[in-house]
Amino acid sequence: MKARIGIMSEALIRFRLLAIAQGKYVPQADEPKVWYTSVNAVAQILRPENIALLRLIETEKPASLTALAKISGRAKSNLSNTLKTLSEKGFVRMEPTTGKALKPVAIYTDFEIISDSALEQKLLKLMASMSAA
Repeated sequence: MKARIGIMSEALIRFRLLAIAQGKYVPQADEPKVWYTSVNAVAQILRPENIALLRLIETEKPASLTALAKISGRAKSNLSNTLKTLSEKGFVRMEPTTGKALKPVAIYTDFEIISDSALEQKLLKLMASMSAA
């Protein structure tokens, strides 16, 4: 599945979320669901090795973190930290299985980065109209 990732200033991201919550802005279906403040911020999480790991999870469907460590050749502790970060950002889900074991499930394996100045302009106009009212 492909994640649409938006790049926008933190102020506009916050404003957008508040406007949605207040019912003053309705996101379009094709708008990004994941937002970052810079390409550098995206690059920190979606490094090539993390994308490869997500794709490995999708293709191999490991039943546990231990199984993923074995097929990836990475240490379990290293994988645990990486998967925690990817999970916090919404790119992977850790599903409970038997006992304390967790099964990694890749939510996204492909990525599209959007820097939409038209959306930014639309939000800035909305912001101006709300502050004028």
